[in-house]
Amino acid sequence: MIETPTIWNTGLPLLVLGALGWVVPRLLVSDMTRSHMAVAIAVICAVLFLVAFSALVLVALDVGAYQRALQMGGPLLVAEIALRNSLLFAVSWAPMLLLSWFNMAQRVERWRGRDLASEGDR
Repeated sequence: MIETPTIWNTGLPLLVLGALGWVVPRLLVSDMTRSHMAVAIAVICAVLFLVAFSALVLVALDVGAYQRALQMGGPLLVAEIALRNSLLFAVSWAPMLLLSWFNMAQRVERWRGRDLASEGDR
C-alpha cells in the first residue's frame, strides 16, 4: 500500500535533511581555517554522512517494504535499495550543502585576505 505524502512522512524529513546539509559541514571545519582542502574534505564527509542518513530515514519511513527486501535478498539488497533511493533526498540537502560550501570558501578567502593585509602592515 502506498502511503499518502504528509508533512510528517515527507515534509519534515526534507526540512531536517536540508538543515543538516547546512550544519554538518560547518561542524566539521573550524571557523578559523584558512584551508580550502579542509573545507573540501568536510564537504565530502558531509555528503557521505547525508547519503547514509537519508538511507536511514527511508528505511524508517517505509519499514514494511524494506522488511520484504530483507526477506527476498538479505541485508545487502536492503542497503543497495536504500542507498540508491537516498540519492533522491539530495534534492533537499544538496543546495544547502553547496551554499554552505560557498560560504565557507568565502570565509577562508576573507581570513587569507586579513592575513595578507596584516603581513603588509608590518
